[in-house]
Amino acid sequence: MKSKKSSLGLLIVCATVLAVFVCGQAVFEKSITEESYLYGDTRTVITVLAGQSTSDAGVEDMIDEMAAEKFPEIKLEWECVDWGENFSPQMRGRLAAGDAPDIIIGKVQDVCTYAESGNLAPLQVQGIESIDEEVLDFVTIDGSVYGLPYNAWYQGVIYNRGIFEQYHLEVPKTMKELEEVVEVFEANGVTPFAAHFQENWKVANMTMQFMINDVFRQQPDWGARFGRGEVSFQNNPEVIHCIQQNQYILEHSWADALTIEQYESDRRFAEGEAAMYLAGSWSLQNIGEYDTSVHYGIFPYPNHNGDAGLIKETNMTFMVSRTSEHQKIINELFGELIQNKKVMREILGFTQTYPVVSGLDMFYEDGVERDIASYAEEGKIVDAFIGNSQLRWDFQSQLADETEKWLRGEAGLEDVLKSADENREESSSIISK
Repeated sequence: MKSKKSSLGLLIVCATVLAVFVCGQAVFEKSITEESYLYGDTRTVITVLAGQSTSDAGVEDMIDEMAAEKFPEIKLEWECVDWGENFSPQMRGRLAAGDAPDIIIGKVQDVCTYAESGNLAPLQVQGIESIDEEVLDFVTIDGSVYGLPYNAWYQGVIYNRGIFEQYHLEVPKTMKELEEVVEVFEANGVTPFAAHFQENWKVANMTMQFMINDVFRQQPDWGARFGRGEVSFQNNPEVIHCIQQNQYILEHSWADALTIEQYESDRRFAEGEAAMYLAGSWSLQNIGEYDTSVHYGIFPYPNHNGDAGLIKETNMTFMVSRTSEHQKIINELFGELIQNKKVMREILGFTQTYPVVSGLDMFYEDGVERDIASYAEEGKIVDAFIGNSQLRWDFQSQLADETEKWLRGEAGLEDVLKSADENREESSSIISK
């Protein structure tokens, strides 16, 4: 998801010192010895590569503030990149150059890739047992924990309750019911779906939302079997249906949906220009900056059987490089992050996300909490890990590129499916082989 962080200011230093702005702070390309001489700064520098989603930009400032108070002997040197577009290639490049960052912040599925390839150190974090057992299992390999999951969001169809009530509509559970709702909206001049297709990650995310409910819930090992060549995208009715849903959303959105980005789509939805939005918590953060009087709800994108689940995705996950010389202090820092409830509440509130630790509840004014609680009580929550751990992001992104060509009329659907099958070797994370 797109990062929206911008540089916060300009520092004037000696002409011989080059200032490079990363994550809104200046990082000086000089040795620690030079820094100590010029500024008297003898802190230990710990490098951080943070793959950020839309709602994450700015979290680094909160962590810096906490670290300055609790760990004054260290300095976090941040490099923040867009997780959807730049995190994976940046990690590959850094590892190939032998320049692994001390701290890596990605998503829970990244632990699968980097731990099994030998690039992560097992964690020894005080308080890590407070993380929900299911989530902790995602980052545990051969009995060792390699990642610190920190927050989660929920994905599905965010909807404008007022518009639904105006036309006396109930939340659709099946595809047939969804089509009927769309017909009512269009008959009354209401755009059914807010949508933006400018970003590759958006198409990738929507496709995986469809596949998690229509493919992975029915066949939990489908991705691993796909990687081994036992199943395919071509001639698979369920998979084809999932790809086609991108076109369905596009056909029932704005005429310029192919060319607009997330923030424009968020704005229009917040201002009541569409009734539904296949998205997640990352958009609620932006939507809340507009008309706060609108009441929203959330429901799973319907499937044919009417048993689709709301999708939960563990987002920020902290990891430590195996080659880092600062593992002890980093583990202490991670322990503070997971045990300091004040800081955790600030980060969760800012990102509009939910905790993955026990004993900490978060409530927002976006109106989706009662829906999330209801689906949880009914056992209709499905974790995105089931799909993301089997079809790695590079493959999802490549599939999205081909899907976008089809949506723009530059290729056929059969080309999308064929391309996916031809690139199946790129799909599997190490853990799914």
